[in-house]
Amino acid sequence: MPAGTRQRLLDAAWEQVRTEGIAGATSRAITTRAAANLGAITYHFGSKDALVADALVAAIRSLVEPALAALADQSVDPGGRVLNAVARLNAALADVGDDAPAYLEAVLQGRRSPTLQRQLATLFVELRQELAAQILVNQTAGVIPAWVHADVMAGLLIGVAQGVVLQSTVDRDGPSHEAMAAQFAQLLLAVQP
Repeated sequence: MPAGTRQRLLDAAWEQVRTEGIAGATSRAITTRAAANLGAITYHFGSKDALVADALVAAIRSLVEPALAALADQSVDPGGRVLNAVARLNAALADVGDDAPAYLEAVLQGRRSPTLQRQLATLFVELRQELAAQILVNQTAGVIPAWVHADVMAGLLIGVAQGVVLQSTVDRDGPSHEAMAAQFAQLLLAVQP
């Protein structure tokens, strides 16, 4: 069954950002790619900025959801959850490796677009809260030391993940994102409770 106009617009907006950057995600380029009329953007999203924000946030969310699912997997011991989450995030990053500049641009552009900034802030708050909850679970299990402040560590983990994406994008000949993420996870788990 073909995707509806709303979904086609979301897909087209992400594809435009991914291939041409946010500046190349014009209303006309998006609607041409989506085989939709210009009025469809306003009808479904209210504005092009809202459409682009929705598309970017959906792309970032799909990138991190497997890692969040691994953190919540109660069938695995807490330390294993952390390692599984890192592995799933690495796999997701490997799948979208060439899209890293688009993710980074979206995060940076969030400062210029109130709509995108609001949606990214909401997403990162959700991520930080989920990570903090899992850190507390790991503390209770004795895997992470009690001195670790869950919310602060969750923010640090998000910052490290963004830094790993930036570093592996800029320094293509340097350590892979897999190696950096695995090293960080091992470092976190090696700290004695």
